[in-house]
Amino acid sequence: MAKKQIVQQINHDEAKKLLDEGAVLIDVRESMELMGKKVPSALHHPLSSLKGPIDTKGAPAAIFFCASGARTNGYARQLAGLVDCDAYMLTGGIHAISRMGVQTEGGGGMFKLFGLAVAVVAIGWMAGWIPGL
Repeated sequence: MAKKQIVQQINHDEAKKLLDEGAVLIDVRESMELMGKKVPSALHHPLSSLKGPIDTKGAPAAIFFCASGARTNGYARQLAGLVDCDAYMLTGGIHAISRMGVQTEGGGGMFKLFGLAVAVVAIGWMAGWIPGL
């Protein structure tokens, strides 16, 4: 399909409409970031390793997203050049995905890891494995 639009920023309502029409989500966050929240239905193509075309599986449009929208907007032209359909950049990133009603996995990953680390240190200190904190 030929591109009608090179690049356009869209909000979560516009993205939801495009998804309903067959668009595909493309997550450009790094693998480490997926530990926090992952979108199982999205194609995952980390920005740091993008080299060639992205197979959008015949979708009429590709919606790129990252954590906040800053990276996708910063690399909008390059990202648009990797797909053979209309390219959109989701304003608000992964947070906007949640507002669209798209299924996600995880959430609060770094906070959970921090909480776990605090618990381990506290238990270690109380058990005497970690001397005086």
